[in-house]
Amino acid sequence: MRGRFCVKHYVELIRYRPGEALRWLETGAQDLKKNAQRQGKSVVRREGERNIGKDVRQFAGALVDMGKGALADLRHAQAKATEYILHENRFEVVSPNHIRSVDYSQVASIKVKGDRATVVLDQRHITIKPHAYILAGRVKVPIGWSRNGLEVPYELLLDELSARCNLDVEYAA
Repeated sequence: MRGRFCVKHYVELIRYRPGEALRWLETGAQDLKKNAQRQGKSVVRREGERNIGKDVRQFAGALVDMGKGALADLRHAQAKATEYILHENRFEVVSPNHIRSVDYSQVASIKVKGDRATVVLDQRHITIKPHAYILAGRVKVPIGWSRNGLEVPYELLLDELSARCNLDVEYAA
């Protein structure tokens, strides 16, 4: 008598996380905070040639830099906590405050305008947009994804999602 074996079809989960280039946002935030601390200490110690107008401007600059640093920290933390997980029959959008699970069959269309994609569902929509950009002169490119640990272009998530939903991506002018 031969035994029967149940062979389950296993599909590896695909995880899309923001690319490694995003770490520079954290470095920039630290630099802004350090600069703000230096400016604040300079005002308190009254170093160099001082007058009330100069003190107020320098203190305001320090406050602005602290705010920019805090915002950069917040954006970095949000981006690190965001990921898209592709399963065999559904995908999940993991964000800092919730996880949303969507069956591929619920996706009505995928529309792209610029770098922003809208995944249209039966009664709602999901927006996929770059977390940050790389600028080189006048060229602006969205930071890509880390797909299961491998750096890939930003558009690959949209292409793979459209293939799993059996839909074409609609590009708007």
